[in-house]
Amino acid sequence: MTNASKRHRWLLALVAGFFLAAPPTASGQILQGPHVLELMVRALSGAKTLRIEQEVTVAGGEDAGDPPILSETLHYVFPARFRSESRHPDFHRIHVVAHGRSLTIIDRHRVEDPSGHVDRYKDLLFYRSRHQLHKMLLLDGVDVENTSLGRFEDLVVFVVGAQYPDKSISQVWVDRESFLPVRWLHIPASGPDDRLEFVYRDWGKESGQWYPMQIAVYHQHRLIRRIDVKALQADIDVPADLFDLSGLISRYPPAPPAERVDLPTADTDEVQRVIEEALQMESSE
Repeated sequence: MTNASKRHRWLLALVAGFFLAAPPTASGQILQGPHVLELMVRALSGAKTLRIEQEVTVAGGEDAGDPPILSETLHYVFPARFRSESRHPDFHRIHVVAHGRSLTIIDRHRVEDPSGHVDRYKDLLFYRSRHQLHKMLLLDGVDVENTSLGRFEDLVVFVVGAQYPDKSISQVWVDRESFLPVRWLHIPASGPDDRLEFVYRDWGKESGQWYPMQIAVYHQHRLIRRIDVKALQADIDVPADLFDLSGLISRYPPAPPAERVDLPTADTDEVQRVIEEALQMESSE
């Protein structure tokens, strides 16, 4: 064999080895949905607790003038406890998720909260188990086995749940490079007119924990909330009584019947059940 032939074969072997060693995302291959979720959970797993101060601009009202801005404090204890407290001169709201149950208090009364579904942006950020995230998304109508590549703004993304550019069914978009979620479309099969969309932007990192510094919430393509994080603390002590549902129930009476709103809760109950299982899994480890 001539020296030229040897060099040619060596170069071919080198090029083949490069492509075999390259990660699937670098060569443009599409990862399977469960694998994308596994990498997403790893990317989101960092701190055990978070405290967040943020401003929530309530957009989309019919009245002219400046939209109301709420001051809001969040506490996360991963993977299954969450509390938000929203404050405004005319409004005070507490929303707590713990032990697979949720409770909302508005102006010192327990209520069935018709706006509670907009808090679901947090559900993608909770999990430390791919299996629990997978189950939650299946219950939410996301076909995790259906995955494609797409583009969101200047990012190449994995679209988990649909074939890009189809946006008619529930799906999650994950940045191909960072494996952080950038978009979640929640489209109930029983009520496609109740389409919700969460967009996660400007990811920041604190003590190993990634968190979106801006979240936009859309209902039927119309912006209804813009969330801007002002301060982020990780791995801090969080008082357990913030999530004491029994104590909150004893402290705050139910709203008068005329003020209560009964809502369908099947989907939310299923998601809360998954969160409870995640909590039990964490405590058994």
